[in-house]
Amino acid sequence: MREHWARLVDCRPGEGRLLAWSFAAFFLLLAGYYVLRPLREEMGVQIGPEKLQWAFTLTLAGMFAIVPLYGWAAARLPRRQLLATVFGLTALVLAGFQVWIAGGASPVAALALFVWVSVFNLIVVSLFWTAMADSFAHAQARRLFGMIAAGGSSGALLGPALTAVSVHAVGVHGLLLVSAALMLLSLLCILRVADGRAPAAAGRPVGGKVLAGLREVATSPYLAMIALLIVLQSVVGTFVYFEQARLVKAAALSAEARTQLFALIDLAVNLLALGLQALVAGRLMQRLGIGLTLAAVPLLLTIPLAVLAAIPVLAAVLVVQVISRAGGHGLLRPAREALFTAVEREARYKAKNVIDTVLSRAGDALGGWLHAAAGLGTAGVALAAIPGALALAWLGRQLGQRYRRQVAAVSTATTAVNPPEETPASG
Repeated sequence: MREHWARLVDCRPGEGRLLAWSFAAFFLLLAGYYVLRPLREEMGVQIGPEKLQWAFTLTLAGMFAIVPLYGWAAARLPRRQLLATVFGLTALVLAGFQVWIAGGASPVAALALFVWVSVFNLIVVSLFWTAMADSFAHAQARRLFGMIAAGGSSGALLGPALTAVSVHAVGVHGLLLVSAALMLLSLLCILRVADGRAPAAAGRPVGGKVLAGLREVATSPYLAMIALLIVLQSVVGTFVYFEQARLVKAAALSAEARTQLFALIDLAVNLLALGLQALVAGRLMQRLGIGLTLAAVPLLLTIPLAVLAAIPVLAAVLVVQVISRAGGHGLLRPAREALFTAVEREARYKAKNVIDTVLSRAGDALGGWLHAAAGLGTAGVALAAIPGALALAWLGRQLGQRYRRQVAAVSTATTAVNPPEETPASG
């Protein structure tokens, strides 16, 4: 096992099994999500590009409703119970949707499914990475998080493939049960990671107040910068997403053809992201640092955005979407998650969840309303996104510098949570 992982990543003695369980957990988690993602995209087209800002606003409202409940649970439940509760409820709600739409999806059910998928995927993915940040030390995160993220991209390749080959056999409602089963299998793997490398603090609740996450973000310049990075990334991504929905609808494809197109886009995104995660992310973070890794994707994105401004057609939008999403998953996400190894445990479970859920969806809603208010054509959207990408690159560079200072500032506290790098992961 050790030799197998060492060929792909700088995996030290004693880390192979833990890395394998982490890889498998994210593989199953994103396979479960990507079973549903093409369906969500089709729901978005049916809702209508001119009304999508309302769907994003409802998603944000759903986040505001759920995050206090999550904060309440995180304050009272040990880590193992918190993971089981969140993943178990997610699977239960998906089963409930299966019952609701088994006889056919109504417009209300379509909107509800779009909103729920948009809510739950951020909650469970955020909690997954929180558990990873709680289980790996700073240096381990820089070496291993790229490969763990590659597990997610591998699963994200399986998900659309499962949807494409099985939707006619099991129906949309059957896919919901497939997704729920994959979520529960992912939970079992995450618990193996948590049990294999559990600090003493992990056996008791995080404690604190329900809304402590918002307070942490408001009072910590470091967390506030991470929040700004995610909001800005969401705004830029939403501008491109709305153009994709508008041009796909204008192409007058059938519902089946649109769903197939979205599945193919997901496959392209995840193939590229997998390569970046497995072969580039870890090495880039070790050699250039987290700041330059965060800055690389938005800087590169300015080139296809400029091409889109000159050639405002659907094919160009799809290229921008693939590059943006693949770079976000392949490089930005591993580097962003490594930032949270430099904060204390309560901030990992509460502030991180607020940032990854409420503030991310707030960025989506803001981007949606700005897109609707601006009324720009495709070329105008591309030109408007370029300054946002440049701002993202600058912010990523600044965060890399703050990360180094943050590691030094909290070294005593984080040593208590994660043993030093010289102590190999058990299990």
